[in-house]
Amino acid sequence: VDMNRDILTLFKEGDDEFSWESGFSHYEINALGPKSLETVIKALTRSSKLWQRIFQFNNDKEAEGRFVKCCIDALDIFEKAPAKNQLSDRRIIFPCYSLTSIISKLTS
Repeated sequence: VDMNRDILTLFKEGDDEFSWESGFSHYEINALGPKSLETVIKALTRSSKLWQRIFQFNNDKEAEGRFVKCCIDALDIFEKAPAKNQLSDRRIIFPCYSLTSIISKLTS
């Protein structure tokens, strides 16, 4: 999870570190190019899966919240980022759609 956080920090403005709670600003999302968008989505998806496993094995409520937030953030960023129109392969977001079925089971 820390490695993914370090990757996400590369796309923050200035000297800011990536925070699971605050994520990315609108400006930072708009500044992502296609390769950067792909990297951010993949890192958030990997993080979501890791947080989900931590929650599953430890029943850790913080991990549950981060699992959900990473997935929702990836979907939100993909929706808002202008660079998505330049992607040749948009399947990078499909794993997040799969994770939403797990999230829906948690909330029901």
